[in-house]
Amino acid sequence: MSTVSAIGSKIIKRFWQEYISKYRLSIILTISLIIIVAAGSAIYPLLINWSYNAIDSGNIDKLYIIILIIPLVAFIKGVTNYIQINSANKISLYIVGDFQKKFFEKIMKSNVEVIEENGPANLISRINNDSNLIVQSFERVLNSLFKDGLTIIVLTGTMFYLNWKLALITLISLPFVIIPIYKIGQKINKISKESQIQLGFLTTILNQSFQNIQTIKSYQLEERETDNVNSEISRRINFMHNLFRMRYSILPIIEIIAGVSVAILIIYAGIQINNGSSTLGQLTAFITALLMLSEPIRSIGTLNAIYQEGLAALLRKYKLYDDAMIIEENENAIEFNDITKNIFFDNVSFQYSKSDRKILDNISFKIRKNTRNYIIGESGSGKTTIFKLLLRLYNTSSGKIFFDNTEIDKYKLASIRSNISSVFQNTLIFNDSLYNNINLNNQNIAINFKSLMQDLNIDEFSDKLSKKFNTMIGIDGVSLSGGEMQRVAIARAIIKNSPILLLDEATNSLDSINELEINKTLDKYFEEKTVIIIAHKLSTIKNADNIIVLKDGKVMGEGTYKELEKTNSYFNELIHSSMIN
Repeated sequence: MSTVSAIGSKIIKRFWQEYISKYRLSIILTISLIIIVAAGSAIYPLLINWSYNAIDSGNIDKLYIIILIIPLVAFIKGVTNYIQINSANKISLYIVGDFQKKFFEKIMKSNVEVIEENGPANLISRINNDSNLIVQSFERVLNSLFKDGLTIIVLTGTMFYLNWKLALITLISLPFVIIPIYKIGQKINKISKESQIQLGFLTTILNQSFQNIQTIKSYQLEERETDNVNSEISRRINFMHNLFRMRYSILPIIEIIAGVSVAILIIYAGIQINNGSSTLGQLTAFITALLMLSEPIRSIGTLNAIYQEGLAALLRKYKLYDDAMIIEENENAIEFNDITKNIFFDNVSFQYSKSDRKILDNISFKIRKNTRNYIIGESGSGKTTIFKLLLRLYNTSSGKIFFDNTEIDKYKLASIRSNISSVFQNTLIFNDSLYNNINLNNQNIAINFKSLMQDLNIDEFSDKLSKKFNTMIGIDGVSLSGGEMQRVAIARAIIKNSPILLLDEATNSLDSINELEINKTLDKYFEEKTVIIIAHKLSTIKNADNIIVLKDGKVMGEGTYKELEKTNSYFNELIHSSMIN
């Protein structure tokens, strides 16, 4: 067995154990229905043979009975076939639905690097398109492999019953069909893998174009983006055409072999009839069974192509599923109950798994409880990464993070995140009401909601909305401005009422007047809390309890504004640079 076949068998076995086996009773029922359909197909040639025999013998009563049986068999076969196809489709959808749910759950529990490396568009393509290929493949296996396979077996048995010599001649042609099917299947597997990668790339380009439409229009890049997308769509068409061409290239081979086989059979059958070893009824019934074989053989012929596409999709999904690293929780993890904790970074380094560059390089600093701390540095110096490590979106590559004397990974993940509020530069707005976007299902609001909305001036724009706070604000907050979305994000953090607050340029979309008002609100609500702020503006850091200066992932200095101004040349360089001013 080849390595590819071994991997495929292993994946299929795993897929069966994890997703298919629990539907075994439904599958057994479906296969039982398939047996009835296959048996119905085998009866037709026999009925033809019996009809000829009844006519030859002049047995009209027997002929009438056969005439009554034919529509009854057709009815039973038709109804059973419908129920079986519907059942197979339902099982396929449930199986892939389970797979999609578990796949999405795994991605949600994985570290952020999985999404950042693969890209949202590529992941969406895998969840949707790959799943559709798996559905089609599984459905065809049930409908074709079992139904058509059983039909072929039953019809072949019927042919042996009618005339075993003619049946043997028919079987001689099978190797000429099986070998091309196998060879074509190998090529389809390769093309299918490349096709799915290309589809993910096309989805990414489309996603980027739609998300960045304002930039595209402002720089008049419509034609360039259209050319890029058109080029990828053309590649997609070529891939799909090649798949289609390869999938059905077996059909002319089957037709040619079938035609030659029938011609040989007719010659040999004619000889048998002439010497009296066979009858016209047997020959007609045999040819009928042979012709009825053509459709299931065609279906089986293209089944391998569909199977290879589904297998390629399954391999891609499982690879991502297995590669996705979950932030694992310590078996004896404890609750983060004591809200008055100092934070220590002890020789912490971080780099992405597929990168040689260190984002953070052996940094150490201390954040004292209930103080306001600022992190400053050039773009790419590792400021936001510190927040991600505190939230355990990633684990450190080396070094340790402590809350007082307890390592961060000794706490329960949910407990850590429930005690930290965060506001990042890019505000996530859900396709939900304004109220739900602010509240985020917080059942115990300890702060006066109305007063907070006034303090953040959210009531000013909410009053202009058609349904006030119950207004649906659209995907990505299309009905809100950048400043309004930032206020929503700040309101979320305040309502969460956590002892630790992380702000990543939380007011960068506000003008100076509104920024001053919001900062006063922050002072009001974040008193007696540990606040860590990533800042770029000089006006925001002068009153800091502590400032951490970063450069290329290293700590260049730490202290108050006045202390750093006197002793730290790099701090003064930042102060006078355009980044700060």
